[in-house]
Amino acid sequence: RILDRKLFLYLLNLEVKRAIRYQNYFSILKLKWCRLPGYENGKGLQTCYQNLNCLLIEELRESDILGSLEDDQLAILLPYADLSACGPFRSRLEGLLKYYEFKEKGYEVMTDLICFPTDGTDPTDLIRKL
Repeated sequence: RILDRKLFLYLLNLEVKRAIRYQNYFSILKLKWCRLPGYENGKGLQTCYQNLNCLLIEELRESDILGSLEDDQLAILLPYADLSACGPFRSRLEGLLKYYEFKEKGYEVMTDLICFPTDGTDPTDLIRKL
């Protein structure tokens, strides 16, 4: 299930507090839809979202939190995972995305990875980087 922005940011705030208290790392993997030039109005976006949702359901741990940031951005909060743990996950996910027909529908999924506390020490810093 994809959480709305408000709930996702609330849970992000809780995770920052937990990470500070217990001196844990966590990471956020951002997924952004980019419309490819030459395609009309992105008619296949809903299908792309459904396919991505199915992929993420298979790949995410039960503790991971999937949320919407904006209309064209999703974020995955990965508790207890630093950059070295999330790098292979990101690579595997990017490899799997190649097998989906996003490009045929006129879209590409771009990823970005940030880590607490490396990329920010409070929710405001992290949100700014998202």
